[in-house]
Amino acid sequence: MNLPRHFRQLCFLPCLVFCGSSHATADGPDFYRLNGVATDSERVMRAEPRTEAAPLLGLPAAARCLRSLGCQGGLSQAEYSARSDAAQPQPQVASPRWCKVSYQGTTGWVEARFLAEAGCAEPVSQDARIERIRLAGETGRQVITARLHGRQFVDYQVSGGAGQTLTVSLVASNGQNYFNILPPGTAVAMFVGSQSGGQFSGMLPADGIYTVRVYLMRAAARRQESSRYALKVDLAGKPLAARPAHTDALIPGTPYHASAPLACAYEQSTLSQRCESFVIRRGFDGAATLEVRWPVGALRQIRRILFVKGVPVASDSPYPMTHARQGDMTTIHLGDQESVAVPDALIVGG
Repeated sequence: MNLPRHFRQLCFLPCLVFCGSSHATADGPDFYRLNGVATDSERVMRAEPRTEAAPLLGLPAAARCLRSLGCQGGLSQAEYSARSDAAQPQPQVASPRWCKVSYQGTTGWVEARFLAEAGCAEPVSQDARIERIRLAGETGRQVITARLHGRQFVDYQVSGGAGQTLTVSLVASNGQNYFNILPPGTAVAMFVGSQSGGQFSGMLPADGIYTVRVYLMRAAARRQESSRYALKVDLAGKPLAARPAHTDALIPGTPYHASAPLACAYEQSTLSQRCESFVIRRGFDGAATLEVRWPVGALRQIRRILFVKGVPVASDSPYPMTHARQGDMTTIHLGDQESVAVPDALIVGG
């Protein structure tokens, strides 16, 4: 069966499942499922417990095994359930309760009214470990030395902002020891070490938590090989702050300043498709993060592209980016996979 290249790339990524035993608050379950969402819709997991916080991940209506990490604000489950049916919605909308959940490797916040208790029969991965890399201030460096054995892998999470430069290097005793970099809210890597080597340096296109996944290739893992490694992570530069709402109005309930349908192409030679797009403007000189949502079946692939002075300079694609200008339109190509035509007005605003 012929699969798109980004699906084939996923074969290089170790699988991480987060369903299993966990600690929850006293009035909450161990796991949730999404509830009250139309079957053709999704709910957004956010970076903080508020509607205007940055989106991390679109949760499909059928999402299950959302691990509970505690809730805050509004009414507890017991208090909410005790109210009459007619009275229940008001406090949930006026003063919503938010729950922190983990789903398929991403941790964030979802409004409690869209969650329902659910069991989860999927096993915990005994080989996965998550560590947060904490850097001082806006920039910093950390060197981590550790050991892997067999199918073990480690996800090192670092919080970065659009416009900052992330540099990662790995020195390992086993030549089959690599790292991948996953952008916020997706399991599709923007850097694959087994294809590109042991060093990465690039400008971040969006705000959020980037994951540096260190692992052994499958053949070495099956042979129960080991590796000692030193991972160096650098974050440099000042992030490009989003324009405040009082200078550029936001789409209500979102961090985006504008949206528009764009002509695009996915594994096609002509721009015959239409993609949803959203933009966070980061200045008045053409600095912005463009988020393109490709109509690729149920996957709804998301791509983020950073513009500086009206020019695309970085993306979270693993493929090289090129662009061409014609009039007030910039056409961007990411390898031979993706193309999109972007008008200046969307990036700069009025």
